Amino acid sequence: MPDLVLRAAALIDGTGADPIYDAEVVVRNGVIAHVGSAGAYADDAEVVDYGDATIMPGLIDCHCHLQFGAYESHERTLAVHKSASNEERVMTAIANGQRALATGVTTMRDTGGYLTLNMLVRDALRRGLALGPRLLVCGAPITTTGGHLNWCGLRADSREDVIRALRQMVEAGADFIKVMATGGMMTPGSQAGNSQYNLETLRALVTDSHRLQRHVAAHVLGADGCRDAIDAGVDTLEHCSWLTPEGIRGQSLIDEEAVERIDASHQSVHMTLAAMNRTPFRDLAHLDALPADERERIRAAGANFRYMRERGVPHVVSTDAGVIDTPFHEFPLSVISAVVALDTTPVDAVHLVTGAAAQAIGLGGLTGALIPGRQADLLVVDGDAAENICNIARTVSVYLGGREVVRNRRLEVLAN
Repeated sequence: MPDLVLRAAALIDGTGADPIYDAEVVVRNGVIAHVGSAGAYADDAEVVDYGDATIMPGLIDCHCHLQFGAYESHERTLAVHKSASNEERVMTAIANGQRALATGVTTMRDTGGYLTLNMLVRDALRRGLALGPRLLVCGAPITTTGGHLNWCGLRADSREDVIRALRQMVEAGADFIKVMATGGMMTPGSQAGNSQYNLETLRALVTDSHRLQRHVAAHVLGADGCRDAIDAGVDTLEHCSWLTPEGIRGQSLIDEEAVERIDASHQSVHMTLAAMNRTPFRDLAHLDALPADERERIRAAGANFRYMRERGVPHVVSTDAGVIDTPFHEFPLSVISAVVALDTTPVDAVHLVTGAAAQAIGLGGLTGALIPGRQADLLVVDGDAAENICNIARTVSVYLGGREVVRNRRLEVLAN
């Protein structure tokens, strides 16, 4: 098979390094063979010149719910999911994965659906039965009776129940374990600001999960839950909102001592920029056009995360796609929002959804950066995304393992 050479005016490699201009990527047998300034190539190479475009790694969404419909209210999401057949849940998950792929998301980590259905979806995509992104799945999240997302079917109240539940998911083929350490906004009565499990139970869960070589993701909104998840050794702290016990969005009290205890060798914070924190960027051509009041509101939402960044806490940006007003095809808007929320650069924002994201979920050696030896998962967007991050929403092509699977936001389904 001849080499594939992709050329563009700019390249962001996903490591956080400065962009390369007048750049090319050489793909050999689905793997990146060379990255750098445009140069000579083999006579039989297939060359695709994208002109005034930017090549970057395929995007990674570390937090999504493929079976959820991103409806206008939590109530409708809950009602639709509970009334759906398993066949409908599976088809919804496949369709949502394809919507994300069409905008450049080549890897997704699903953080909770009904029992083991998403394992069927993952395996079908791996076998090529349908086109979709690379998936990591947990199965159902572990939660209490009446707790957050209890309607996904995996309830565990005692420490023994929790251990039994995580082993059940591992036996079924879970890539990682998800636990609802606090209540959540979507589930009525689950009390977002309060813990669902104590520190000892979380420690037992982490210990057994690590024994079984699975990392642990914890949904943590309330401050007590954040502290306990940190001290229990949870690997990825999802949301990490530091809410007060009342569980009111925007009312938080970060624990500076607990932040200092985050173990950067394996723990990371996952900022989910969803719904109102990304809707202002729909159809926005440049951040200069963002109204000042929206800019300040989104900056306020990122205050705790900026604090943790300043103290060296590993972190990524993800979406919570599937929840209220957070559709799968708008992942690029979360990247744009990150530039504002974190007071950072376009190149760093791309790093947080590529190289940093891959590292956080255990795929750092496989994907997430344009480095020789990594899978050729690539996104090409129109214009210079390093100068104007809004260009990240202008999808031209998406490659998965060196194969073009999306062109102009349309799936390319090829035989063999």
